[in-house]
Amino acid sequence: MKHVIYVTVGDVSVYESQILELLDYLQNNDVKVTLVQGYKSDEERKSLEKKLANHTPVQTVWVKGFPVYPFNKKKMIESLHQGIASIEGYHEAVYHVRNEYVGYGVKCVFQKYGLSLPMLIDIRGVIYEELKYKQNQLKGKRKLLSFLQCSYLKSCYRKLFSMDNMRIAFTSVSPMINEYVSTNYPSCKYPMCVHPNIVGRQFIYDEERRREIRQRYGIADNEVLAVCSTGGNAVWQKDHLVVKRLVEMGVRVINLSKKDIGVEGCITTTVPFAEMPAMLSAADVAVLWRDDTFMNNSASPSKFSEFAAMGLYVIHNKTVKVAVEHILNTGAGCLVDEVEEIKGLPSYEELQSQRQQWCEAGLSAFGVDSLGDSYIRKYDEIMN
Repeated sequence: MKHVIYVTVGDVSVYESQILELLDYLQNNDVKVTLVQGYKSDEERKSLEKKLANHTPVQTVWVKGFPVYPFNKKKMIESLHQGIASIEGYHEAVYHVRNEYVGYGVKCVFQKYGLSLPMLIDIRGVIYEELKYKQNQLKGKRKLLSFLQCSYLKSCYRKLFSMDNMRIAFTSVSPMINEYVSTNYPSCKYPMCVHPNIVGRQFIYDEERRREIRQRYGIADNEVLAVCSTGGNAVWQKDHLVVKRLVEMGVRVINLSKKDIGVEGCITTTVPFAEMPAMLSAADVAVLWRDDTFMNNSASPSKFSEFAAMGLYVIHNKTVKVAVEHILNTGAGCLVDEVEEIKGLPSYEELQSQRQQWCEAGLSAFGVDSLGDSYIRKYDEIMN
């Protein structure tokens, strides 16, 4: 049986949808999985344990995680090594490491201890570019620390992407990230592939749950309902800019966020992750609206994968290339540059008539069955 050691550090809003759904799939397909999970505080560990309890039990090795600073490098390497070395058969496994900084840490472990082990480093977003983007919102000491992190990351990237004849492959969420690596680190000759953010098996359109949610919020059966989902409330998410426009057009809107944007006629609420499939079944239209930056252009938002798998018509401002390509290929949405360009939406009948076709296209592109199989094939390639 193939043994995958999955290494990740920290808690993120997509922990269940992106990490645990994949680990569930692997274990249900005859892959032995060990999770090396880093945490920075007891509170974070408790949050992670709560999420893990909702999924297929997985052997978990807990290790201490540290913020991204040069003075933490030695502690990070030793922590990762202790966790990895405690796993029975660790020298016969294939490693799947989430994000390039943790990948750099595991690569340092392998080099320091003379290990030649197969490793897939999964780049979910270029951390360096994210930090540069956020610097505009920072001041004083926090801004100086951000500059220190950026400088340190640049050094890590040079070493990570240098060709060391190790058994490494990289995967990212979009071709743009692979192009970024090739352009900025031309000496990197390791194989690269693409795996966009996955959507779990629970995201299946359900007519019964659709009726339940619509009755709960007073939405008529033949009324077009739009949904905005900004659970992470990241500064680059701008979905709220579209809500007022949709309400003015007579479209009912549910804003899934902890922050009430103050638009009369918009329902603001939050739902647990387990209820998202029902909420998206109830909707007909979704919004994906982001700043036009490299970070967004090269992203693969989890919520877009969910929108696509649930057959929603997505209003998008052309800032996420993965979303643009899917909408162009399937017709499941509209592409505009400005909010004012949103003039109208397909009728309720038109949206429903194409929903099943759009669901199938979304699952083919982003479903865990499709992408999970692709990951397994990639593990085999690296091992061989």
